[in-house]
Amino acid sequence: MRALLLAAFTSALQPPRLTQRPQRPATRLYNTAEVEACLNDEFPSFAALVFQNEELWRGLRDGSGYTVLAPNEAAFAKLDDKRQNQLKDPRNGEVVEQIGAYHVISDPVSKDDLYESSGVVTAGGRIDVGRSVVGGFMGIGGKEDGGVTVNGAKIVSSKSIGECVIHEMDDFAHPKVLDRYFDQLRIPGSS
Repeated sequence: MRALLLAAFTSALQPPRLTQRPQRPATRLYNTAEVEACLNDEFPSFAALVFQNEELWRGLRDGSGYTVLAPNEAAFAKLDDKRQNQLKDPRNGEVVEQIGAYHVISDPVSKDDLYESSGVVTAGGRIDVGRSVVGGFMGIGGKEDGGVTVNGAKIVSSKSIGECVIHEMDDFAHPKVLDRYFDQLRIPGSS
C-alpha cells in the first residue's frame, strides 16, 4: 500500500508529458488560392501591386495562415497621377515589392489582436498600430471610436478566409519614407 501511495505521489510531481500537436488539415493551398481570388476581385489595384513579390507569396503559401492589410480602391484613387504611374513603372519594382511586404503579416491576426497591440511586425518590418480617434482639433480632444489604425491607415472591414485574414484599409500602411525612393535608380536625363 505504501509503495502504491509513493508511486501515485511521485507521478503527481512529474510534469505532464507533452503530446505532439495534431497536424492541421492540408487546406493551405486552397485558402491561399481563395485569398488571392478575393484580392483580385475586391482589391485589384492592390493585388497588382503585391503579387509582384513572388518570393513573399511563395513563403506565405508554405505557412499555416497570414494576414493581408489591403488598401481599398479609394486609397488608390486618392493618389495623384504621378504616384500611380510610379507604382506601375517596372523600374520602381524593388520599392513596390517593399511596399507590398509592409502590407502582409506572416500570421493570422484579427482586428481585436491588432487593437490590443501597439505595433506589428510585417514581412517588410515593424509598423505602429493605434486606435482611431474622431473629433477634436488638431489631434487634441478627440475620442477613441473603437477602430484600429495601422500606421495611420484605418481598418474599414475584416474578413477571414480559412486561416487567413484580410483587413480592408482606407490608406496604405507602409512607412511614407519609402515613397522617397521612387525614381531614385534612374539615370539622370531619362524619363
